[in-house]
Amino acid sequence: MKQYLIKLSSLSIVALMLVSINACVHPAGKQPEPGNNQNAESGLIMPERIAWTNIWVEKTADTLLPRLLLIGDSHVQQYYPFVKSELEGKVNFGRLTSSKCLGNPYLEKEIKTFLEQYPCDIIAFNNGLHGKKYPDSVYAAHLPIIFKLFEKTAPAARVIWMNTTPVRKNDSLDAFDAFTQHVKKRNLLAKKFMLQNGIPIVDLWSIGYEHPEYYSDDGVHFNAKGKKAEAKKVADAVLRVLVPETK
Repeated sequence: MKQYLIKLSSLSIVALMLVSINACVHPAGKQPEPGNNQNAESGLIMPERIAWTNIWVEKTADTLLPRLLLIGDSHVQQYYPFVKSELEGKVNFGRLTSSKCLGNPYLEKEIKTFLEQYPCDIIAFNNGLHGKKYPDSVYAAHLPIIFKLFEKTAPAARVIWMNTTPVRKNDSLDAFDAFTQHVKKRNLLAKKFMLQNGIPIVDLWSIGYEHPEYYSDDGVHFNAKGKKAEAKKVADAVLRVLVPETK
């Protein structure tokens, strides 16, 4: 009888361990079906091989100048200093750059946490190069979600949308990578939403589409000349928000 109880206890422990393991499976382990409406509403957690988020805030206690927050990917991170040189003395600066795609609920949480700590007057937002596994339907479903977050967390902020640059083949910069078709679709989905809601659009797609010489060898990022071209367009859009009559 004692031996039986020991065996039963051991089996119970194993069963409990299996239940615990199953309960702790990360949502990323579930591969949702593309286009599933429930997934589009709740968001997907599909991390890339390398995931990253960088946050940088300058002059945190200074409220004399409006604060500009740049949100985006490595493009934004790389042209940030050029935007800063264009707008120095006109705004204070912050950036939140990440590998997370629209549809990943943790991107929304990171933005919310930032804005709760550092109120911003202008938000320049870009997203679209990451999340190759994300269905375009999920991307589109989270455009209104992220902008409602801006309205709730930074109700006085003016928001600018920067569309996404094409991807070129790294072995032939004159040709476009297949993922560019998804970038194009995401830009069209975003454009429709922005026009419906009166949100200004900075057209960075055209810079990448018309200028293969702006690309670095990886076919994704820009060289110094390209970064400066992007930064000039973004800075001009910010100035139009600061001084509406600026053309």
